[in-house]
Amino acid sequence: MGRRGGHDEGGAHGGSWKIALADLMTVLMVFFLVMWLMAVVEPEKRKAFVDSLTGQEPPAPVSLLDQTAAQPGTEINLLDLRPPVTEQEIRETLDKVNPRDIDIEDGPDFTKITLRSDSFFESGRATISDNTREQIEALGETLMGRGQKMVIAGYTDDLPISNFQFPSNWELSAARAATVARTFIYMGLDKNLVTIEGNADNEPVVPNDSAYSRSLNRRVVIRIDKHQVGRKPITNPVTNPVQP
Repeated sequence: MGRRGGHDEGGAHGGSWKIALADLMTVLMVFFLVMWLMAVVEPEKRKAFVDSLTGQEPPAPVSLLDQTAAQPGTEINLLDLRPPVTEQEIRETLDKVNPRDIDIEDGPDFTKITLRSDSFFESGRATISDNTREQIEALGETLMGRGQKMVIAGYTDDLPISNFQFPSNWELSAARAATVARTFIYMGLDKNLVTIEGNADNEPVVPNDSAYSRSLNRRVVIRIDKHQVGRKPITNPVTNPVQP
């Protein structure tokens, strides 16, 4: 009888320490979970979460436009942009390229760069030749960080191409434009600013009636918008009152 009583008391004592250990492990788990959340969650989001629990309204976000609206004639550079690229900068970047292989036109809204495909690409392929790759990469560095949209369009002559890689001139012209775009992006240009086109033998600059004329039609054209994305002029209609 005494032994059975002692056995019951020992069983109760043995179960209590397990419960206490489980409680301790739970507390430790919650503690480390809270510490992890404090380390990975941004302070603003963490404060918003606490405010939601306490019923406090978070402060209204302050717009950058509101902060500078009182400054007439100011511009907001949302992307920390470099100035728009100039024709002179482009010419200096491509100064090692034979002038016969490029053409640069500077207009009021766009700057257009024409690259002759025979000098910049391997024949019948979309691979940039080794002797011009450095110039294409340098041009990508010159254009990066300016927030200017651009369209890169490829063109071919009217002689058909048909192989395993390029079933037609459409694929070849698009692939060459994409190669230039990919090189620019690799050098740091924002991919969201780039659009490519493959135009095959459409829009020839000269009739395809000789080997030389066809070489002029094989080209990649880069059209750069002079208007920068993210740079918005702000005007303030409020004028200073005239003192009597």
